Amino acid sequence: MEKANSKKKSPVRLIGSGFIFVLKILGAILNGTFLVIFNLIGSFFKKYRFSISFKVNLLYSVLYTFLFCLTYFTTQSIYVSHFRDNAALHPILRNFNVLLSVAILISLPLFLSIGHYLVTMMLTPIKDMTTKVQNINGNDLMTRLDTDLSKDELKDLAITFNQMMDRIQVYVERQKQFASDVSHELRTPLAIIQGYADMLERWGKDNPQILEESISSIAEETANMNTLLEKLLFLSRSDKHTLKVDINTIDLSALCNDILRETSFIDDAHELISKVSPNVMLKGDSALIKELIRILVDNALKYTPEGGSITLGCATTNQNIVLSVKDTGIGIPKEHIPKLFERFYRVDEARNKNTGGTGLGLAIAHEIAETHQAKIFVNSDIDEGTEFVIFFPHE
Repeated sequence: MEKANSKKKSPVRLIGSGFIFVLKILGAILNGTFLVIFNLIGSFFKKYRFSISFKVNLLYSVLYTFLFCLTYFTTQSIYVSHFRDNAALHPILRNFNVLLSVAILISLPLFLSIGHYLVTMMLTPIKDMTTKVQNINGNDLMTRLDTDLSKDELKDLAITFNQMMDRIQVYVERQKQFASDVSHELRTPLAIIQGYADMLERWGKDNPQILEESISSIAEETANMNTLLEKLLFLSRSDKHTLKVDINTIDLSALCNDILRETSFIDDAHELISKVSPNVMLKGDSALIKELIRILVDNALKYTPEGGSITLGCATTNQNIVLSVKDTGIGIPKEHIPKLFERFYRVDEARNKNTGGTGLGLAIAHEIAETHQAKIFVNSDIDEGTEFVIFFPHE
């Protein structure tokens, strides 16, 4: 017990503990001091704008001066500890200190000049990029950065920027085309309504036949515009990801049978064939899936001559749930298939006008499929027919 107490109160251990404690305090003070200095420097650079060239040169000059001071004080320390009593070395040390001071005064400006030149040369590609980017505007999106200016990370930045501009250009062009197509679609029904309204105002209101025709045509064109606007609203909500989707387990077989039954009531010029497997269950929005099927069936009816057939089917496989709509219509040229789902795209402008389409049906079908993580594939041959096949994932 006494040994333990004496060992615990040993002066050597107390001195060692005190020394370690002092070192910790000094470390904490130095750490805090450096943090304060770095924060001050950081806030200074944030408050005032300095070029990268200035910052790099400032950093190098500080490091250079630090190395000089370290060399100087190391030399003085060696002299004091080993050669203080050697008078013969005093002039040599004094001359060395003078030479070292002259060297720092001469070499530091030279070092800064060379550093400024090198840094400016390295930053030239960034300045060129900045100038080009500043000249880009909404009317000229063809400008691209030169990827041959450098072979380092700036090249990766230029490539990434060019890829972003490619996507922006495609998006802007689509938006312009979309606005042009909407204007075109609305111009025709508005012109018809305006024409009939002018005719009624001038003399048609006193002619019962003209009056009836005008009212019928105005009502029809108004309904067409309402349909167009509803489709545009659907696509707008889909683009903004605000489309309300009520996901539940639905009976796809029942939906297909409902569409076949409803179609048979309004169309007796085509043969409707069912290849609907029983009890095909799908995770999705019932209203949207039904709209998808209706779009594909209506599209098949439009482009299939009288006497042709439309086949609607669904089945469950090991990998997917498959929905298909096949017709024996006029078919689609191969070069048009990749663009079928673009908004307002028409394979044949005159043919589509005759069928009364807006060019938005397949775009909506594509959006509904994507909402359900499904993929649409199209197979078509001229004068032999077209088949749309949709693969839905399992739950």
